Amino acid sequence: FDKTAVFMSSGLFAMIAGIACTKALASRFDKRKLMIALTLLNAFSVALFFVIPPEQYGLMLLVNAIGTFIVGPTPALVWAMYADTADYGEWKSGRRTTALVFSALQFAQKMGLAVGAGLLGFILSFFGFIANQEQSEFSITGIRLMFSVLPAILAVSGAVAIYFYPLTDVKVREIEVALKKRHGSEEEAKAIPA
Repeated sequence: FDKTAVFMSSGLFAMIAGIACTKALASRFDKRKLMIALTLLNAFSVALFFVIPPEQYGLMLLVNAIGTFIVGPTPALVWAMYADTADYGEWKSGRRTTALVFSALQFAQKMGLAVGAGLLGFILSFFGFIANQEQSEFSITGIRLMFSVLPAILAVSGAVAIYFYPLTDVKVREIEVALKKRHGSEEEAKAIPA
């Protein structure tokens, strides 16, 4: 059987299960704290691949399933946090900049993908990777680092960045209440005949 297909498919199903848990997790935990916890757990699961022996395919499947299950809720949480920043911007400045927030996000994602793809080639070259040839031990170690330790380091740095994100669920609720009052006052003002 195709081990790669099983590995990818089991990870996909585990991620879908994780996505299904998003609402339950988000209603129970603060989004910011939940994102930090999920990101650190994901970093740990990814880093484990560096120490799993190549012949331990079953263990790889298990760690991959757990890791992708953990990752499942994060996209929805991240997008919700972006929406919260748009509310925060309106609350602070009085101007709604939702389109600017989300277009900046998409630009950052595309730039990250481009930079990541470029770095991939540089890192492979640094470790002496030569296409279509048997790889040296150094090259294999580099490839293993690229798929385990390096992504884990980036995930931990992401968790550190989220730690400084100031919008807790309590603060977001305060902002939403303030904006509703502000919008209510604006609607009332518009309803008064000139």
